[in-house]
Formats: sequence, C-alpha cells, structure tokens
Amino acid sequence: MKATHRRHYDFREPLDESWEVISQKGWSFETSPGRARFVNTTTAKAEIFLRPCCIYGDTIEIQFVPGDSRAGVFVVGFIGGFEFIYLELDLGNGDLNVLTQEVHKLQPRLAAKVPTKFSNLKLIREKDNLPGVPYEGSSIRLLLDDRPVASVGQIDFLPESLFMIGLKGPGEVSLASFSIYGPERPRPEYIHVGLWQKGNHPTTAQNVNSLIEGVRQAAQAGVQILLTPETSLTGFRQDHPELNDRDHIQSELRRFQAAVAKIPNAPCTLVGYPDWLPRAEVECATRDWVKLNCHRFVRPDGTLGPWMAKVHSCEPDMWHGRNYNLQRVCGVEVAVGVCHDGHYQDVWATGVMGGARLCFHPAAGGQASGNIERIVDSYRNAGSDLDAFWVKVNSGGGSAIVYPTENAKVKNTILAVPKDLTKESPTYPNYSSMGDLLAHARLRLWEAGGCYPLRTLRSGTKGYAAWSSLMPKLQDV
Repeated sequence: MKATHRRHYDFREPLDESWEVISQKGWSFETSPGRARFVNTTTAKAEIFLRPCCIYGDTIEIQFVPGDSRAGVFVVGFIGGFEFIYLELDLGNGDLNVLTQEVHKLQPRLAAKVPTKFSNLKLIREKDNLPGVPYEGSSIRLLLDDRPVASVGQIDFLPESLFMIGLKGPGEVSLASFSIYGPERPRPEYIHVGLWQKGNHPTTAQNVNSLIEGVRQAAQAGVQILLTPETSLTGFRQDHPELNDRDHIQSELRRFQAAVAKIPNAPCTLVGYPDWLPRAEVECATRDWVKLNCHRFVRPDGTLGPWMAKVHSCEPDMWHGRNYNLQRVCGVEVAVGVCHDGHYQDVWATGVMGGARLCFHPAAGGQASGNIERIVDSYRNAGSDLDAFWVKVNSGGGSAIVYPTENAKVKNTILAVPKDLTKESPTYPNYSSMGDLLAHARLRLWEAGGCYPLRTLRSGTKGYAAWSSLMPKLQDV
C-alpha cells in the first residue's frame, strides 16, 4: 500500500503540535539537528506522546544515532484511553515483552529475545481478525534493520490511537529521526470553528439580520464551520404567531441563504427554525402536518444541507426527530444535538462511533447568570466523556468551544468563549449580556480519538449489534 500520509522529523526544526514532550524532574528530551537525546535518571517511566492519530496500516520508523550509548528499557506503543499495546525492549540484553490491556489473555502477549545491535526500528500496525466478536482487532510487527523479529495478532484494541515512546526506569538513547507513514487520515488535521451567540430578537427578520452579521464576522475571522443557537433563524419565542407561519419562516430562510451567498469566504452555518413535515414522514403521527425543531447547514453558496431535527424535544408546541444526527461538513464529521438533548449523551456518542470528533450543541436554554469563572469552569470537561471537541452556543449566554480532555500538554481545555465570559465584561466577575457575540478557535481534530464511545461500540457481541444498529447514517453537506 502506498503511504498517502507521512510525517518525518530529523529534529532540525522545533517539534510541532504532534509532540507532547513535558519533561519531568529526572528526565529530558533534548533536540539538535539530526539528534534527539532521551535520558531518564529516575525509576519511573519517562513518556513522550505523539498526537497524529495512528490508524491501521501505519508504520512507525525510528532511526537511531550510530555509536551513541544506549541503555535501559526502551518502550514504544499505541495508547487509546485506558487501552494500550506496549513493546518493552531491554537495550542491554535484548529481552522483548509485548503487553496489552487484555487482562483476559496471558500477559505478556509475547516474550522474546531480539538483537541489541541495530540502527533502525520499524513498528507496523494493521487490522486483524478478532475471533469471538464481530469487530476487527489489531496486529503489530516489529522489524529491526528491516528484519522481522516479533509479531502479535488478534489484539482487542481501538482503531485510532496515540503513539508513545518512553524509557522505563533509568536509561538513555539517541534518535536520529522519527517517521510515521500510512493511509490517509480519517479526517482533516485542522478545522476553524466558530459560534455566533445571538439572543432572541423580537422578529424573525431581526434574527435573520443578526445571523447575517454573524456570518460576516465569522468569514472575516476565517471560520469554516459556524454554529448558531437553537431556532436561531426565528428566535426561540414560544407562542409568537410568527413561529406558526411557515411561509414567512421559509421566506426569511431564503433571504438568509441569498445573503450568505454574497459574503466572501462564508462558513458553513448551522441554523435552526420550526419546520413542518407530512405525517407520513413522522413516525406514529396522526395529524397531517407535524411541526418539528429543525436544524440545517447553510453552505457558503447559500444552498441547504440535509435536514436534521432535535432528537429529544421538551417544547409544548414542537415535536422531535427520531434519528441521531451525523453530517460531514468541510470534510469533518459533526454530531449534532439540540438543547434538551444535552441530557442524553447517546445523541453525540453514536455520532462519535460513526467518526465524529466534533460535537455541536445549539441551545436556547434560558439566561446565563452568576459568577463568570464558575460558568466557564462548568464547561471544562464537556468533551471528556466523548473524547471529542465540544462546541455549545446558547442564545441566553454561556457558550464555549472546549478541548476533549485535559492532559500534560493542554491544561486549559476552554479554547474560546464570547467576551461576555471574560474580563472584558463590564460587570465582571458577574455575568451580564453583551449582545450578539462571536467566538472562534482553530481545532486540531487529530487530538480527539473518540475512545470512550468507540469502546462502548466494541463492548462485545451484544453491545456491537445494539450500538451499530443505532449509529446514524453519515450525510454529506
């Protein structure tokens, strides 16, 4: 298979965002052109993580500096959540152990003797069968100077992972280069995401005017995908006559589409509004037309993406959809749930199972209030259980773009908030509305692995059958 993805590091340039090198007391990883010197003087494991997502078909290649001293136990491996495949190689005597999280299988999965004199190490991970369950496993092969020396198959391990190099206890080693190559990654590395936190204006026309301004500001900021609140096209104004006037709503939607088409570099923009479907398209309906809480992406050329609906409704005058929402926007899979859907993690988890690493939560859930720092802190772990980027926008304030989970490299998971959640607020430290606001951030999607929903999907024969039947069909916007 020809590699379409390749990253090569010879340490002539500063390490890029793929690398998580957080040296601790007693160990170091110092780089210079053609050399990365890795030294551990502690009894603990010194670990360095690489965050381009590793997938089936990948080869990891490490070239060692000829003649430099090596000692200790060198560790290389794949990590996804609490799952791992570790190869521990004693550089002094050639003892090799391959360990996995599979405590239901004898560990180590492999114990062998390998040569200690080599200059090139290759670790290849491929898809493998996994007898007894309906999903695939992994296999790994180790080559030293292109000579196969070890292999282990039928490993119950997630399809995407990080990669780790380490020294287990005292040791030292010098790397001349590090490479990873394999198939095309499952999603773009970066995406620029924004949210337009707009309030509920008195008329649909005023709400649309605000949306147009939001798209203008987002386009100027380089945003590619823009999230707006629940029912952003009309505003969330229950019992208002306009919200029962489909012709008027559709007319204002067309006005918004036409305006978007005229804005240079407009983002794909998710908007919401009431819409009506014939009863034949709504499960168990008995009335001719059913009003639903609809959301759709408006493309940069003004055309509409596929129809979506809120999954679990709590409004007295709007019903809900029956399907989870998963769409590919700008090459990125996005799982969408609306407002009250926040009580049901499965709304997004099924999308993550289907490939989403970006979760959208438009809401119109009341007015934010209280201490700003407490509001922001409440969002810090919003994406951790999904291992995905989380973007929430609420018409009443309290919006944020959140990194999947805190780690040694990323301590502050809040990537962006509107300025009403910052010290720019005139009422800081207490919250007050500052009108319609934009927040945006450039996300490195490869740093989200979706490990927890994927493990739920791969929880055994019954779990796989149940969850795979619920996974939404991916729709292209």
